Parts: sequence; structure tokens; C-alpha cells
Amino acid sequence: MKRYPMPKQYVQQLREHPCVESATEWTVLFTPEFKRLAYDEYYRGKSMREIFEENGFDVEKLGTKRLENFRASLMKKSAEEAGFADKRKDKSLQAPPSSEAALQKRIRQLERRNAYLEQENEFLKKIQELEKGSAARAGGRK
Repeated sequence: MKRYPMPKQYVQQLREHPCVESATEWTVLFTPEFKRLAYDEYYRGKSMREIFEENGFDVEKLGTKRLENFRASLMKKSAEEAGFADKRKDKSLQAPPSSEAALQKRIRQLERRNAYLEQENEFLKKIQELEKGSAARAGGRK
């Protein structure tokens, strides 16, 4: 599916909207307060379209895909400890790299290196055998 930028005039309107932290032609960052409100209203039975329209957004300009993605993001963030806060801005809200994940990554690196070295050993053994064979043939001809 091809993405289309939002009209620049609408982006400017979004930047001035009280429920929007920032907006570009491609993205809209909503405030945590609006996210909480949208989440609560959604669970009271309202559709995302109704929620956005009631809060002064032009749904046609935002696009239905953006609403679908917003809803999916809300559901995912509601289950997180940080909730609806923007984790990109606050490093303390970001999950620390898992030592288990780091260990798994290191294991994969070492396994790849081991496989490479085993292949290199086999290659060197074959070269050595070829050199012995050519030396034996050359020695037998003299």
C-alpha cells in the first residue's frame, strides 16, 4: 500500500491542535492525555472515527489507515508499564537491553564465527593434501 503525505495546510492545523504534540506530512504524535481519552472512549463503545471527529480532527485527511494504526498502538501501549507516555523522549521509560537477549546475540555471533573457522580449517586441510599429492608426484618423476 502506497503512503501519501498529508496536505501541508492540514499539518499546520494539526500542529496547533491541543491533542497533538507534533506533526509532519508523514506522522502525527498525539498527547498522552488524548491517548488516554481515546482509550477510555474506545472501551466505552465509541469507534475511533467518532472519537477523532468529536475531538475536532478531519478523519478524511488523517486517513482510515492512520486511525487503525492508532487504535492498534493504543491497545499495545495500554498493556505496557509506561502506558501512553512517549518512550522515545524519556530514556528511563525504555526497556533496558535484556542480558538474556545480549547473551543470545553473542551466542549467535560465536556460532557463526565457529562455523567460519571450521570451514576455513577444512579448506586449509584440502590445500595441504593437494600440496602433498603434487609434491609426491613431482618426487616420483625425478
